[in-house]
Amino acid sequence: MKYRVVTLAGIGLAGLIASAPALAQEQGDAFVRVGAARTKLVDKGVIKENGVVDPEAAYTTRETYHGVLTGGYYILDRIALEASISTPATTNNIPAGSLAGTPNLGDDEFTMVTVGASLHPIKGPISPYIGGGFVRHFTTQERDALAVGLNVPNASGPYIQGGVDVAISNRWGVFAEVRKAFYHTNASGKLPLDATFTRFAQVDAKAELDPLTIQLGLAAHFGRGADGGSNPPIATDETKWVVKVGLTNLSLADKVDLSVGGAPYPGAGLSTFEHHTVSVQIGRFLTPNIAVNATLGFPPSINVFGAGSIGALPKLGDVTYGPTMLTLQYHPTRSGRIRPYIGAGISYMIVFDTNDGAFQKLKVDNDLGPAFEAGTDFMVNDRLAIFADVKKALLRPKAFGTYQGLPVEGKTRLDPWAFSGGVSFHF
Repeated sequence: MKYRVVTLAGIGLAGLIASAPALAQEQGDAFVRVGAARTKLVDKGVIKENGVVDPEAAYTTRETYHGVLTGGYYILDRIALEASISTPATTNNIPAGSLAGTPNLGDDEFTMVTVGASLHPIKGPISPYIGGGFVRHFTTQERDALAVGLNVPNASGPYIQGGVDVAISNRWGVFAEVRKAFYHTNASGKLPLDATFTRFAQVDAKAELDPLTIQLGLAAHFGRGADGGSNPPIATDETKWVVKVGLTNLSLADKVDLSVGGAPYPGAGLSTFEHHTVSVQIGRFLTPNIAVNATLGFPPSINVFGAGSIGALPKLGDVTYGPTMLTLQYHPTRSGRIRPYIGAGISYMIVFDTNDGAFQKLKVDNDLGPAFEAGTDFMVNDRLAIFADVKKALLRPKAFGTYQGLPVEGKTRLDPWAFSGGVSFHF
């Protein structure tokens, strides 16, 4: 029985795909892709301690999850130029091999920007593509843990990619893509040799990064090819309500002024990894160009680690919080396929739960602060769009706890960036 069900489902899916029109791929057409991505570095390299190569030394990094926004333009039929940018992602650097058992050396946050070209040889409801180009890996933040003075320079190199577009209409669809890049960086730092942090070994690494990125997401197509068939020209938007559902990638500034036992503890920092949530935005137009917008996110839980002078400590604790935002938006145009907007307002961070780690009796206050946003709707039809936006909030809650019986207070500067992409409904 189950085989009949699977067979019928397969036949139905094949029929649905076969009945879908081809996506636009003609000269002058354009596309936008919003994807959720997983990136993993290759974790290979040559490591030196005080100038001497240690052939047994190695390291590992965590896999990262982030967003990617890609735009492309067909310069010829089936040949497109394209560029992409990723949201920030953070890796740790865990010693391995002869250095195994040493705590995390530090974290580095990075963003990848690509410029390249792609070939789409088959025009149809299922359209594979291949491509390649140049990628620039920008290190946007470094945080010491056990190591001191962690330095991970920017890097760049070629990439190749392959993917497939699956049409839902000739205007929009879904896609899957795999991209492999090839480049290295020369990282460095100082490894303490004793608990006093007065003696250090210089560690240098030619780190082969060679990231592999896999992404899935939504694609919108624009131009003459997309305007054909059953899709009429898009009308000026006169709707009052907008509901957006998407995935949000959050990245924190991770700054703190820490005191222990009432005395300042210099050099302390925080370290968190990028985290994700499903977000919903509800907007109401007050005038043709002014809207009020509320953003709510499903509460994520984040692990909080120390950095800088407290980087050698184990996990400090974890926090579950709810990101919210209320903004007034300005939409300069409500006509055409591409509709940008900006906004400003307030953000409120609601802390639902905390769990102890190295810091005991951990408590984090709620906080209220100013917020800013910018984004764009890429209209698929009169009522449906794919959107991408970025929000910035200035949130600086206080945190309290104890460490080895001494009171601990931290004045944090989280100032989160929130990068979102998804589907927008106008009604």
